[in-house]
Amino acid sequence: MELSIDLRVAELLASRLCHDIVGPIGAVCNGLELLEDDEFGMAEDATKLANNSARQAADALQFFRLAYGMAGSRVGSVFTEIRDIAAAHLRHSKAEMNWSGEAPADPPDGLGKLILNLLELAVESLPRGGSVAVRCEGSGGNVSLEVIVEGQDASLREDAAEAMADSTAVEDLTPRNVHAYFTRLLARRLGGDLEVDQGEGRCALKVRLGA
Repeated sequence: MELSIDLRVAELLASRLCHDIVGPIGAVCNGLELLEDDEFGMAEDATKLANNSARQAADALQFFRLAYGMAGSRVGSVFTEIRDIAAAHLRHSKAEMNWSGEAPADPPDGLGKLILNLLELAVESLPRGGSVAVRCEGSGGNVSLEVIVEGQDASLREDAAEAMADSTAVEDLTPRNVHAYFTRLLARRLGGDLEVDQGEGRCALKVRLGA
């Protein structure tokens, strides 16, 4: 696995982002169309649909702006912001988040970005919903991260596991599994690596930075 971003990886991440927001944006449009032609008296439902979908799209954009964009590389110590952005994004999923521990002292740049990507990968491992626990401890460049999901059929998808393998070629990635590849790349750029420990109804994503 290379530590640089290939153009194909950037294209696949863009495809994934567009896929994740096109649904709620489309729902906003549908709600507005119903409001324009309220033949069946559905104005209240249409307004709720448009409002909820707009909020979902906004939360997703804010999340991915930090998870994939340059802004996330500068987010390290502001854990309250990271936690709030993650909670806003996850409330539109079937997962419930529990964040324990305090922010590490003097964390490395990009730590928040890594946490957000671990969270997204964790939520993907909960096809039927469940809980997501975030644990972070340490100081400076020596930080231990753990994101644990528990729920029915909780498991890292097979294609995601394949994307994180050393032997995976960029040409074999897809919009569906590029996120897993990108998450491990972030961990390695910060001097660690991504490990997966899973059993029945449980999946733990672990990253150890530093010694």
